Amino acid sequence: MGKEQTTGKNFIGVTIVIFIAKLLGFARDIFFAFVFGTSVLADIFQAIFSLPSLLFSSIGTAISSVNIPNLTYYISSKTPEERYAYISRLFAQVTFWGAVVSVIGIIFAPTLAKLIVPGIAGEAYQMAVIITRIMMPTFLFVNLTFVATGILQVHAHFLRAAAISIPFNILIILALILKGNDIVFISYVTTAGWLFQFLMQLPVIIKEKYSFFPFNLQNNYTFAMVKQLVPVLLGNSLLQLCLIMDRSSGTLLDEGTTAALGFGGNLFVTITSVFIVAMSSVVFPRISKYCLEKDFVELRLMLSNIFKILLFILIPYLIYVVAYHNEIITLVYERGAFTRESTIITAYAFLFYSFAVVGYASQEIFNRVFYALKKFSIPMRVSLVCLAINLILNKVLLSYGIIAITGATAFALLVYAIIMAFLLRKEIGSFLTYDFLVYLAKLSIPLFFMLIIIFIFKYLKFSGLIMGFLLPLAISGIMYLLVAYFTNLTKEFNLREASNY
Repeated sequence: MGKEQTTGKNFIGVTIVIFIAKLLGFARDIFFAFVFGTSVLADIFQAIFSLPSLLFSSIGTAISSVNIPNLTYYISSKTPEERYAYISRLFAQVTFWGAVVSVIGIIFAPTLAKLIVPGIAGEAYQMAVIITRIMMPTFLFVNLTFVATGILQVHAHFLRAAAISIPFNILIILALILKGNDIVFISYVTTAGWLFQFLMQLPVIIKEKYSFFPFNLQNNYTFAMVKQLVPVLLGNSLLQLCLIMDRSSGTLLDEGTTAALGFGGNLFVTITSVFIVAMSSVVFPRISKYCLEKDFVELRLMLSNIFKILLFILIPYLIYVVAYHNEIITLVYERGAFTRESTIITAYAFLFYSFAVVGYASQEIFNRVFYALKKFSIPMRVSLVCLAINLILNKVLLSYGIIAITGATAFALLVYAIIMAFLLRKEIGSFLTYDFLVYLAKLSIPLFFMLIIIFIFKYLKFSGLIMGFLLPLAISGIMYLLVAYFTNLTKEFNLREASNY
């Protein structure tokens, strides 16, 4: 079987597994919205939950982004004994520093809570302190999880790595069903769920002969990798940091704004990451290999194919969000404590966050190329500039509410995508070739048929979730896929290599 077929099948398989995981994530958010709505408790939980789900995960992603090229190097250029020693020392450092940061976070939870939810006081603030303390150990568990995930991806265990969030979401759903609005219990389960994600991967780690022992913190190469984490973290976390800042800003606005930002942002990331994360996970080992070998011809072709596939998926997504953002939020969340008013503000957040999709894809794909090239500072500098743009816009436009906050994030991510594409072109040459432009022109054909069907249903003013949303969604989606298939636009899913032409 050719490499392109294997990679293409891995992408489809990982996409399916991540889709199932994200579907359960939908269910988790639906249950949470049903129980808590856009209340003060929901504001507190969404703001503090951003620590493990956004900030800590960003740190873990940074570790994985450095570890994958390093482990690829050890596999290709070092002995197995040296490779095993490298991983054991990496585990040792992550365990030690993860535990230290977790303990410090528990001790200084009152200060952290004030920073995370600045608009909360009284009993609500005391609850924020409790939840912060409960969730601080996730710093250790999240980072162990991402180290393990990187190892699994290098050894092509993509499906196991993609499936770890499935039991995590199931645990939280069960907790919501059994304990209802017990936010403290939900927080404990969330922390335990992150530990379980790491434990799920241990059998494969052991099978591949990696170990925690000897527990040795003295290793210059591993320490050098740890020093790279700050630029990688800042460069690879622009969207996540923007979402955290947005939720913090939301506590200064009307009650429920932070929860709406959380629900809207989570829905955007959940849907788009099914494809973006699946793609970046599957191709990163090959990107690392091409960069190690300085094979920029193959690298450029791979990037071109990657973005053809992502645009094939994400442009229809954006069209559907523009046309049906209210209906989507109604279908997903509107029940129980999540009222019609909650739907309106969350739909605005979801709509404007969705315009950040190009920047999100660029963050996940372009950055990995720079990390594989050992150019860690470039994404960091661009990210800091765009983060400053988002921060300034949030301050200046705060009085305009949730639309301004989410729109600022989308704008910052778009600027990021443009700058990073230009800088990457300077490093490896142009990957957006004439062939790429031809593909985009052909893509307009199935998009046109899809838009016609959406317009017809809108023009005829069908109402209700079935006739006004689900039916046109299904018909237009089927039409899009059929026209794309007969115009040979789906062949790019093979992720071919230059040598195969």
